[in-house]
Amino acid sequence: MSDTEASDVSLGGETLKATLAKFTMAVAGLVGTIVFARLLGPVGIGGYYLLMTVIRLSTRPVGGLSTAVQKRLSESGFAVGEAMTITTSAALAWTALNVGVAYLLRERLKSFVGFEDAVLAFGVLLGTLNLFILYQGAISATGRIGWSRWIDTTRSYLTLPAQLALVWVGLGAAGMAYGEAIATAILLVPIFNAAAAFERPTLETAKSIWEYAKYSIPNRYLSRAYSELDILILGVLLTETAAGHYGVAFRLSIPAMFIAMVASSGLFSRVSNLRSKDEPIAEDVHNTLSFTSLFAIPMLFGGAVLDRQLIVTLYGSEFGPAAPLLTGLLLFQLVRTQSSPLEKVVGALDRPNVMTRVYALLLVVNTIIGVGFTLWLGAIGVVIATILAETLRYAVLAVYLRRDQPVFSLFPRALIAQLFSGVLMGSVLVGAKTVVRVDSWLILGGMIGGGAVVYFTVLFAVSRRFRETVLGTLDDLYPAWRDVLNVE
Repeated sequence: MSDTEASDVSLGGETLKATLAKFTMAVAGLVGTIVFARLLGPVGIGGYYLLMTVIRLSTRPVGGLSTAVQKRLSESGFAVGEAMTITTSAALAWTALNVGVAYLLRERLKSFVGFEDAVLAFGVLLGTLNLFILYQGAISATGRIGWSRWIDTTRSYLTLPAQLALVWVGLGAAGMAYGEAIATAILLVPIFNAAAAFERPTLETAKSIWEYAKYSIPNRYLSRAYSELDILILGVLLTETAAGHYGVAFRLSIPAMFIAMVASSGLFSRVSNLRSKDEPIAEDVHNTLSFTSLFAIPMLFGGAVLDRQLIVTLYGSEFGPAAPLLTGLLLFQLVRTQSSPLEKVVGALDRPNVMTRVYALLLVVNTIIGVGFTLWLGAIGVVIATILAETLRYAVLAVYLRRDQPVFSLFPRALIAQLFSGVLMGSVLVGAKTVVRVDSWLILGGMIGGGAVVYFTVLFAVSRRFRETVLGTLDDLYPAWRDVLNVE
């Protein structure tokens, strides 16, 4: 692995590169969903999604192990080669165990996913994904989240033609699994070369990794249960239609989290590295919290104004009831953009046990109020419950961190400028909506683009911190830009 440590890397520059990768990858995902839904129909693509559900459950322990790897390898001076030997062996053993179980239950697995090659498809895709997830965590430990995310994005763009070719020759849903496995295996070569460094492990290194993994692994399951709880409550208490409305609204809200997702990962490695060297971390936490809501704020205000137009234009009039759900979920994502970095800081301070207790609390609270509010208010009730639960997560983490790190500023001034810009943008959209009828893709696109221009123009004008961050990030990515544009 590289000798570069997370604190040596520009978090702003890496976040920008990783966020661009996220958006680029989202395009591939959207195109793939549309293409294969048309080629395979709901039954065929449904079988692939069911197989992926089983695989995601099976990769959770390796995902938790990857978090432990990222934590330990981000610590200055940790035994990299020993850690990679231990975790690679564990990932391979876990894969073998899962494939064995899948073979024993092969008839049930075939019946569940609906195609014959279920066990083979499960095995090859699980094996490649487990190693990919593990080595991606090792690369992220160095702070190079931009490179890590672009590797993942490249995987998405290799997956699409591989899947298309295999589906085209008649392999159906199994071909989609094989296609993703092939693309993942190809990208394993560079990611393996970057992360691999094997040495004979010691018991001390194994204990250190396990001390973290014994919490990060169940945390993966708890966080997944927390994120899937809404759709489960709707499916049990209401109808498939309500779950469908929630699903499309949630998908539209996901880009609000892009910056927070990638910045939180970089912050995790950076804080862990700084803490291992007894260096201060408050500035990095403050800088990250200042801009993790950069997309969520305009999306909330824009979504509140254009919620129905967005839903109906994209999905059709039958999805109109999803409009209020979209506004609520955008508010949830805004709170989440502030709570997610705090969760990563807690983990980076070597307190994964705190997150285990927090997620256990959230599951109980969200289940109780989610069921009650859904029975009382319908689908919007589960959204309100989720907002309250996420607010509770933020409050608990904030109180914990303020006690452990009293110098933290949990509400940066940059957020005030973003909220001001968002309110102004929303006001402009309300005015434009009274003049222009939003009834086509072209007009909707113009409204969204115009709102974005207003938001970022106002923010650039009123926030010196935003200006400095933008220009500083450009300096990190392309130092010669000032000479090219003749700017001081």
